[in-house]
Amino acid sequence: MTKTNKKQNSKDRRIAIASIIVAGMIVAGSTFAWFTSKDEVTNRLTAHADYGVSIVEDFTPPEDWTPGQEINKDVSAVNTGNVDAFVRLGLLYDAKLTVPTTFTAAIDSNATELPTESGLTAVELNTTADDGSEQTGTANAVGAKANEVSTLQAGATLVWTPAGAVKPTDAQNVNADDTDNYGVAPADDYVPDKGAGLYLFRRTDKTTDEIKYSGYFFDGTKYYALETEPDTVFIAGTVVEADGVVTSVSGVKLAATKEVTIANNVDSPLFTVDWIVDNTKATTETGNRVDAGAETAKYLRLTYAGEKNAAAETLDDLVIDVKLADNWSTNWTFKKVNTTSPSLNGTNDTGYFYLNSVVKAGKQTPMLIDSVTLNKDVTQYAYKDLTFDLSVVLDSIQITPDEAKTAESYVTGVNGAGWGAEAAYTNDTNVSWT
Repeated sequence: MTKTNKKQNSKDRRIAIASIIVAGMIVAGSTFAWFTSKDEVTNRLTAHADYGVSIVEDFTPPEDWTPGQEINKDVSAVNTGNVDAFVRLGLLYDAKLTVPTTFTAAIDSNATELPTESGLTAVELNTTADDGSEQTGTANAVGAKANEVSTLQAGATLVWTPAGAVKPTDAQNVNADDTDNYGVAPADDYVPDKGAGLYLFRRTDKTTDEIKYSGYFFDGTKYYALETEPDTVFIAGTVVEADGVVTSVSGVKLAATKEVTIANNVDSPLFTVDWIVDNTKATTETGNRVDAGAETAKYLRLTYAGEKNAAAETLDDLVIDVKLADNWSTNWTFKKVNTTSPSLNGTNDTGYFYLNSVVKAGKQTPMLIDSVTLNKDVTQYAYKDLTFDLSVVLDSIQITPDEAKTAESYVTGVNGAGWGAEAAYTNDTNVSWT
């Protein structure tokens, strides 16, 4: 091999080595750049989270809610997201009622016009017979029966019409189907006055031998109920008799109704909320009412004070009992709030139920509410029509602990959210509220 060739080969080897080194640098550089790109993508993925907590309930509203009827209403919450959360629930009680009341002014015994007052509606009697005939109006009274007018007449004696007193010799006992003459007259040519005005009927209570009166007001076309005393058929007025003949009638008033709205976003009226142990007992019975949030409480009793009649006597209250879940105090902590917020208003032991644990992603909270009952002691004097809404307010705050997952970091978000209660975290199943 010549010297020239040796030099050439040495040069070629140097070029080859240099090429290998350069190639190695390029590969290393590519590898570094690829890992950097992957890190950026990974960072972007971890910025995505799904937040979602929803109310869960098992509830079928009845078509006609009757006193004593317990309606199942299981209420809880579920975490539909992928981030753990703290939860609290608030209860709102709203209702619309048609309540019994009375016209303040008495009607004249021979009045030809109905008295009118703002916001009041006279209770129209049902005059529809069982066969559907003779319909002259629609009743809005509780427990309306077919042909209420005939029911009032049946088995009684007509003693007063718009023309005045009806003597016993002029009218005998009235039959239920006697809608033409109001009475069986001994004389063929006698027909009681059927003009507009007050009609009263007398009957004797077979149990007490007490004389009672019932009746209605007739405006010439429709029939209207009179105000009565609770649990009787007495006219809420004064009936004077002499020798078996009614000589005067005074103070009789029309039965009436008015609309009442009970809402959480108004100052008045509101339900009074009491925490009780036994819903078969009176609220005021010794030992039945307990402090708000007491572990022994089993019911929240909602009471709307009844209207007053003409004698300033309070009619029946509307009472609704909300049953808490059997183990509610183990799983929830109740804290009162004082707020004028439209969401929760008033000082009737209103507040929130705070869950004593963390709601893990995809998990459901323990039940808070079990059922709702229209109290069995509620009667027709408490309401005539009722619509009641039990609404559940849900608040949730997702947990974002620090890298070390310290207990303090778990509650930072919730304790700074203005919930009105401070949380302390021990573990996912042990959260306390103060």
